[in-house]
Amino acid sequence: MLDYNVLCIIWWFLIGILVIGFLITDGLDMGVGILLFIIGKNNLERRVMINSIAPHWDGNQVWLITVGGALFAAWPIVYATLFSSFYIAMIIMLLSLFLRPVGFEYRSKIKSYKWQNVCDILISIGSIIPPIIIGIAMGNLLKGIPFYIDRYFSIHSTLHFFNLFNIFSIIISMTSVTMFINQASTYLQLRINDKDISYKAHIITLISSIILIVFFILSFINTMFYIKGYKLSIMNGIINLNKKEVLHTYGSWFANFEIHNYSLIIPLICLILPVCTIIYSQLKNKIMTFICSSLTITFIVFTVGITMFPFIIPSSTVPLQSLTMWNSASSKLTLSIMLYAAIIFIPIILGYTFWCYKKMFFPLNKEEIKKNTNNYY
Repeated sequence: MLDYNVLCIIWWFLIGILVIGFLITDGLDMGVGILLFIIGKNNLERRVMINSIAPHWDGNQVWLITVGGALFAAWPIVYATLFSSFYIAMIIMLLSLFLRPVGFEYRSKIKSYKWQNVCDILISIGSIIPPIIIGIAMGNLLKGIPFYIDRYFSIHSTLHFFNLFNIFSIIISMTSVTMFINQASTYLQLRINDKDISYKAHIITLISSIILIVFFILSFINTMFYIKGYKLSIMNGIINLNKKEVLHTYGSWFANFEIHNYSLIIPLICLILPVCTIIYSQLKNKIMTFICSSLTITFIVFTVGITMFPFIIPSSTVPLQSLTMWNSASSKLTLSIMLYAAIIFIPIILGYTFWCYKKMFFPLNKEEIKKNTNNYY
């Protein structure tokens, strides 16, 4: 049986993989929802866009449920702290997600332009709110959540809803939205065989890639130098778990990059990949454009992971009570059983997802929708 510390690290990576899976798959269909009225100038164009994600949008949301379930099992105290601190924001996010199935499933039930327009609005609202809240939550996690644990091991969070909105969290939120838009625009180029929609998606790809670079630089600089970070005590370049001391100072989030200088290649790649996305989009290489966008998301998650390691939820009230991957993990038995389940089911989920996209991948255009109007949303 694996060592307990090793199990904690493995689950750090596994949940990171699940988060990447969610951001790549659900990111593209939520991004399409955001772009619905930006690219789709009429009902037919919006219908083409909606049907490009129609076979997958509900399956993609399973990644979000899986992330929540894995978080609950691997780090239960993190789950409790996260959902209690962001309770109102999470409720708003869930309510927005309820709008998406209504928009998708009932859009074609009534042959009315006004009704279909209402459904498109519901899809757009349900698509833009989640990435905004995800970014706001991530920004506040990096700043630290005002919570403490009393002598009865009860969690007390003093974070109020309106305190979630600050300059830093708004920057991270805008980065999140831009990331989703970029992913969607590359997917639309890959999936839709229509000159007008593809051209507009190409322009959005170029613009969003440039904006993403700017926002990533702003986010990285602010994280490293303009907000107080957290780091564990260091002895001889190694995290000292025996000496429980958490430093809460400016520049602390840079600690892991200072210890392991080679890890700076990860944020550097985050800057290079959007440039590659632009180049491949210009070259009309749709597959590589989408791959570069997906890798951008992957390396952004890697950058956040390296920055925060080993913290999951830092406490701005009592930094010593910050939740890390070690002090908030489940028992060794739980992590071991979950690991065996993950080894079996994660490859199955990945394989099934790939198979679904491959089987249902065919070029969509306005003529196809017109010809088989009763077979599409």
